[in-house]
Amino acid sequence: MIPFPAATIAELMAQLPPPIARIVTAARKQIAAVVPQAVERLRPGWGFIGYNAPAYFAFIVPEPARVRLGFEWGVLLDDRTGLLTGAGSQVRYAVLPTAAAVRSPALADLLREAAALPPRSAPRRRHP
Repeated sequence: MIPFPAATIAELMAQLPPPIARIVTAARKQIAAVVPQAVERLRPGWGFIGYNAPAYFAFIVPEPARVRLGFEWGVLLDDRTGLLTGAGSQVRYAVLPTAAAVRSPALADLLREAAALPPRSAPRRRHP
C-alpha cells in the first residue's frame, strides 16, 4: 500500500505531515544542489520521487513516520560511514531522521557516486 498516493509531486507534498514534508523538501534541495543535472519525477506506482542523471539512481520515499533516501544501485556504492541499510542484491537506503541529516557530507558523496554510475539493468526474473 502506498501511504500517500498522488498524481504529482505537489499533490504528494500537500499530503505529508509537516515534519515529513520538511525532510522531503530538504532532500529534494540537496539532490538538486549535489547533482544539478538530475531530473526529478514522481513515480506514482511506487509512491515516491525518483531521480535520473541520466540513468535512474536515487529516490525519496516519504512514509508516515520517516523518510528514506534510496539508491537504486546502492550495493555498488562506497558507504565508508555506514549510512546505508538494506540486505537485497541491489537497493540500499538511508533513513533521514531530520532535515539537517540530509546535509551530511557523506550522503552528498553517495549521491554524486550514485549519479555517476553507468546505466545498468537488473537481471530479469522469470515468473512461472
